[in-house]
Amino acid sequence: MFNTIGIITKPKDFTSEQTGNRLSVFLEKQGIVLVEGVAAIKESADLIIVVGGDGTILNTARTFVDNNIPILGINLGHLGFLVDLAVERMTEAVAEILEGKYIKERRALLSCQVEREDKVLSCHLAFNEVVIHRNHTPRMLDFDLYVDGGFVNNQRADGIIIATPTGSTAYSLSSGGPIVHPGVNAITLVSICPHTMSHRPIVLHGESEVLIHVLDSVERATVSFDGQSSMPNQLGDKLRVKQHENFVHLIHPKRYDYFKIIRSKLHWGRKV
Repeated sequence: MFNTIGIITKPKDFTSEQTGNRLSVFLEKQGIVLVEGVAAIKESADLIIVVGGDGTILNTARTFVDNNIPILGINLGHLGFLVDLAVERMTEAVAEILEGKYIKERRALLSCQVEREDKVLSCHLAFNEVVIHRNHTPRMLDFDLYVDGGFVNNQRADGIIIATPTGSTAYSLSSGGPIVHPGVNAITLVSICPHTMSHRPIVLHGESEVLIHVLDSVERATVSFDGQSSMPNQLGDKLRVKQHENFVHLIHPKRYDYFKIIRSKLHWGRKV
């Protein structure tokens, strides 16, 4: 099923590199061709195996989403919502996947562009979320929210989170947002500490276009993408967000259970 595989490890992490080397030896014994480097993986890999945590797979997803290469995650991190395969049964599970025994699902990303004076300043991808948030100041941000060109409201808050279903269990969840099953075609808007008791998270159709018009200066606002890259916002900047045209395809072992992961990571059912 998979003949050419690229292995991606967490940079400068000894455990990740050691585990990746052990996996490489195993795959070579199975007759698998291994490729290294972004260019080589994009050109010839038919599977990517990520050895690390969710942060590593976020970066991998953004890098390779337009190449339509499925991704399998080996969990060396703490949460592991995306990299669900335990390292203890790595070789056993990978052997089953090589035999075609796996589950494949697709996950949406967000395509984001920052506009200044009607010009596109920069473009970004986000697998979990894009966030506009205040900098190190107790003052709230002031911004207008639009959906599909229509005005929704003006908000004063610490910021706003625009999340994919995948990102619903990340920053969005900690800010009071809903858990959205990854199979749902949706985008969620979650305000961070809004200055109104009546404001609640909003769930939009996945094909919606969201526009945030910032009414604060550069000293007070920042836009972050998956928490891994960011840029300052100036007065009048606009953030335009919509679902990316291509999807990430994740590979899971046959015994993959989304709600089992949720129960485990969020400690559902434990007595307090």
